[in-house]
Amino acid sequence: MLQFVKGQSKNIIVTVSDLTTLANTYYLFVFIHETTKEVINVIKPASADLSSFKYRYNKFLFASTIFANASIGKYTYTIYEQLSSSNTNVTGLNVVEFGKMDLNIASTPVNVFDEYSSPTTFSTYAG
Repeated sequence: MLQFVKGQSKNIIVTVSDLTTLANTYYLFVFIHETTKEVINVIKPASADLSSFKYRYNKFLFASTIFANASIGKYTYTIYEQLSSSNTNVTGLNVVEFGKMDLNIASTPVNVFDEYSSPTTFSTYAG
């Protein structure tokens, strides 16, 4: 599962090279909100892959602005390969990966346990 925090950039790890059949490909990431059906399309060229071992995994940087206006919640995602750098129509494209994504807001914990401190008292028997 991919996890993003709204307003924060993040590197994500996927395995798109396993099923990629095109040379000089572009990857179309399609995120669909499970409740609102809101669609977010992101296109990344294969050259944007930051992985050191592209045959094992692929790493892409997602800027903080991509999900700036998106609804928080659960999404499904599908990644397609294509030759176009601008097409967002998925008809006829080859799927290279799919899964779930969670988009949250940045928050600070309200009740953080620091340490337990209570006065220690001893009762002794003097008898």
